[in-house]
Amino acid sequence: MIIAKNLTKAYAGDVILQDIEFRFGNNRKIGLVGRNGCGKSTLFRLIAGQEATTSGSIEYHGDIVGYIPQEFHFPNEMLGEYFEKRLEHPWEFYKIETLATQLEFTNFDPYQEIPTMSEGQKMKVKMIEMLLKDPTLILIDEPTNHLDINRIMWLENYIKNLNKTVVMISHDRQFLNNTVDEIIEIENKKMYRFVGDYDNYKSEKLKLINKWDEEYVRFLRKKAQLEKLLINVSKISDGKKRGRAMNAARKRIDREIVQNEKEKYESKVIKDVNFDTDVRSTKLILRLDNVAKSYEDKEVFADLDFELRGKEKVWLFGPNGAGKTTLVKMIMGEESVTDGELTLGENITVGYFAQKQTALNFDQNLYDQFIYETGCHYGTVYKFLEDFLFTSDDLKKPVKFLSPGQRARYAFAIFAYKDYDFLILDEPTNHLDIETKEVIEKSLSKFKGTLLLVSHDRYFVESVGIDKVLNLRDGSLELF
Repeated sequence: MIIAKNLTKAYAGDVILQDIEFRFGNNRKIGLVGRNGCGKSTLFRLIAGQEATTSGSIEYHGDIVGYIPQEFHFPNEMLGEYFEKRLEHPWEFYKIETLATQLEFTNFDPYQEIPTMSEGQKMKVKMIEMLLKDPTLILIDEPTNHLDINRIMWLENYIKNLNKTVVMISHDRQFLNNTVDEIIEIENKKMYRFVGDYDNYKSEKLKLINKWDEEYVRFLRKKAQLEKLLINVSKISDGKKRGRAMNAARKRIDREIVQNEKEKYESKVIKDVNFDTDVRSTKLILRLDNVAKSYEDKEVFADLDFELRGKEKVWLFGPNGAGKTTLVKMIMGEESVTDGELTLGENITVGYFAQKQTALNFDQNLYDQFIYETGCHYGTVYKFLEDFLFTSDDLKKPVKFLSPGQRARYAFAIFAYKDYDFLILDEPTNHLDIETKEVIEKSLSKFKGTLLLVSHDRYFVESVGIDKVLNLRDGSLELF
């Protein structure tokens, strides 16, 4: 059992977490949620011993913590070489092979260079490294970000059946529904606990917000009553009586108002995104005729045929490495067509959300780039971007200094200002917090243009309202 008492963390006086308390144990499966920047990853680093608390304590009681961060980097080594350095004795390599089998690490090759592995394979390398320590508590930060749907479903099943306590930071709502029995939210430096899966958390959180709103209304009513009392007392003509009454009224105000101050609950989330366009349903948007792509002797896919028309919303999915992003880059003209014909409709505007936001100029500041991309009048830039939670100081920053989540919000701000006929979104939700996802998916569900969506976020896909499904695997395309 790991126990935190009055845990507080601050950086240069800026408090991130305040008086946090929790108990992790008993093989619980816990989801840790909260908007970007609220302190989730900071909490993981504190528990893992990578950072010190400002005040308060964490008690381990013999527990061993295993931690897989959101971003991890490997040396340019072979797999076997990497693991041998993490074993006390070379003859213990059988432990690696046993764990690889348990994790269904297919084609486990000790001589494979780690940089050549897929993101899913790299995740399993980190899991093996972590499980070698035989931890009693496992912390995983955004485990699904770079996994395809099949790997996510495998991970869900593995975690559910793991005889250990697992705490996961995740913005994947379907993943949380399928794995956890408890949700912990960090909001405004505090921690709130909800028993059950993600959907139950949403229901219970709404009840809690309603309770806070009612308490705030009662507080305002009480404050007005006491302020009126103070005014009435001040009108008492007898000086001694007035003095005693004023003193009693002030003490009551201090006790019931000053010491019990209530604030109105406000969730910091972007405003509604208005994708204001309307494309004729008969208009040709995209056509592929026997399209193929190869790199030297390696064929990625061949004989792809499909057509997109106005107002269609299509989900493109498939295993990692099948060529989804390659196909998207071909549509955008960033990759050449090896064979066949790819045709974009005439007089259409295309908005492109690249996985790593490569469509943005990382050296240009937000203010100048927004004007360049949208033609927006300089006087309205701040007001528009303020709705996407950017401050006036943020506008002076080059894009490269934004977090991945901030870059995603910035891209959607550009989409919202311009009226695109065709949106191509390649894994748009990887770094978005849940509240932002909910606003984006609601807006996309109302979008009257054409949407091509590459995503492993099943909850997001379902909420957007997909018309067609394209499965790209084994070099071919299947329409559902």
